[in-house]
Amino acid sequence: MQKSKFKIKVKGDKVIWMVFLLLIIISAMEVYSTIGKTVYERQGGSPIMMFAKHIFILFLGTCVMYAVHHIKYTYFSRFAKIGLYVSFILLTLTLILGSVGDKAAARWLTIPLIGQFQPSEIVKIILIIYVARVLALYQDNIKSMEVFKKLMIPICIICVLIFPENFSTATILFLICFFMMYIGRINNKYLILIVIVGIIAVISVFAILKANPDLLSRGGTWVNRIEEYLSDDKTAITQSNQAEMAIATGGFFGKFLGHTTQARFLSESHNDFIYAIIIEEGGMLLGIVIIALYLILLYRGIQVARRSKGYFGAFCAIGLIIMIVFQAMINMFVATGITPVTGQTLPFVSYGGTSFLFSCIALGIVLSISASANKDQAKEKLEKDITEEDSVDLTSEENKSKEENQSENNIETKEQNN
Repeated sequence: MQKSKFKIKVKGDKVIWMVFLLLIIISAMEVYSTIGKTVYERQGGSPIMMFAKHIFILFLGTCVMYAVHHIKYTYFSRFAKIGLYVSFILLTLTLILGSVGDKAAARWLTIPLIGQFQPSEIVKIILIIYVARVLALYQDNIKSMEVFKKLMIPICIICVLIFPENFSTATILFLICFFMMYIGRINNKYLILIVIVGIIAVISVFAILKANPDLLSRGGTWVNRIEEYLSDDKTAITQSNQAEMAIATGGFFGKFLGHTTQARFLSESHNDFIYAIIIEEGGMLLGIVIIALYLILLYRGIQVARRSKGYFGAFCAIGLIIMIVFQAMINMFVATGITPVTGQTLPFVSYGGTSFLFSCIALGIVLSISASANKDQAKEKLEKDITEEDSVDLTSEENKSKEENQSENNIETKEQNN
């Protein structure tokens, strides 16, 4: 009987794989604990179906990540420029045809037989890959104005297209690209100019929207969130205050899984505010564990970037891992009241399809870079071992030849003496 040749082979950084698996296990437990309110309000049925959908998404995302990490990461560089044009089209279509949901945000496109997806999630990955590609290709001329324009024009266009309906995503993506340009050695005077212009732009936009909140569909929401954050009124019944209450009642060890009370009041307890429920049920202990897992992910991503042989792999790994960790940090900052409400999910933990799947793709690319670096290191080690073995064999043969010659000389000397 012939055995099946199919074999699951996991490559890349094993620590990253372990962190990912721990996060999705926590996700399964916490989403099940928090989806009751959402099911009651939107479906009026059992949470089992919604939970089953989440488990399927976790499984699908894991399969996608596994498939992506087997693709050589340099292939993604080849399609970065085409992907950029596709991004422009997708984001433009989203603004024009985007379906307006409960949050009145045209962030979604509907594809027949597939359903809704959020184009900004895939655009984030494409833009980071493009920036990594340009930084890698033009390292010899990296300080020039030409290279700076090659980067800033597409970055600004994409962020401007995302901005009207998703201010937080546009801001986060711009900051990630700015950091990549900084480590890519773009001229400091250009980076300082970006900071000055960025600060002026943010202040100006807030002032304009405060005076005329209806100028953008989300303008009033942004102004209200910032004013709510600045007011610091703890008696108001707001999502931020409910999240802080969940954290405050969790203590160090928490109320244990399934014993949340604040999930009944938080409208996005399974999504944007899931970190607050994690602390309520698992206490500060589990909250610290979650932070530690993302910090480990960041550290291992930096190590992958350092081990990468080429510039593209290094820049791509650092950009994608920062995208994931920075989004996690913003989500946790919102839940703990450090920053205004943004609507960012907790990567690999929050309920959601598009965000989870594309986060898996991003992490899959990082693992592909890691696998390639490991392969190169293994090849170098093998070549070194072969060289050393050849050297040892050669030395051994030389010594043996010398011994044989010395033996022959001794015999000749003895014969001459006789």
